[in-house]
Amino acid sequence: MVGISHDTDRRILEQAMNMIRENGEDQLSLRKLARAIGLTTGAFYKHFATKDDLLRAVTQLLSQREEAEMAQVLGQITDPEEKLLVMAAEILERFEADPHLMHFLFFNPAARDVLKVEPGQFGFYDQVIQLIKDVLRKRGITIDPQILFIQLWSFIQGYGLLIDSGITSYDLNLVRKTLKDLLEVSND
Repeated sequence: MVGISHDTDRRILEQAMNMIRENGEDQLSLRKLARAIGLTTGAFYKHFATKDDLLRAVTQLLSQREEAEMAQVLGQITDPEEKLLVMAAEILERFEADPHLMHFLFFNPAARDVLKVEPGQFGFYDQVIQLIKDVLRKRGITIDPQILFIQLWSFIQGYGLLIDSGITSYDLNLVRKTLKDLLEVSND
């Protein structure tokens, strides 16, 4: 029975991600989700008691996947600043390529609580914090890593929203200059 439940949970999460990817979080209907994988609404609620529970689980799964994908992308890069630039670039390119899913990953209620949770719950967040610590260590900057995280994340989220809205398109030079400026200001 445990294997069946775990498999059903996985199918629910995968289908929820697909539906979010296609139409955005706002259009996610639990009835449609349950129907798409062959469950009744009642059976669905045996796996996730609330929509918030589902969204939190989807957020955690997406965070794990982002962490794994970033580890692969960043694997051959040794300089922490270059890693941070490549990470920011990857995130912003994904906003352009997969806007609904990236918007969900960054802005759903569970994601908005990322600063309030214990390490280990959102692997991608932990990965970014470690990378920021590495950059700060390399530059000899002694500020709290959360400060640079908030500055960097604010830029990525804001720029990502502009990309997502079609107001602008991704520009690597802008990302490079902004990161350089953030690090210079942090060094003062």
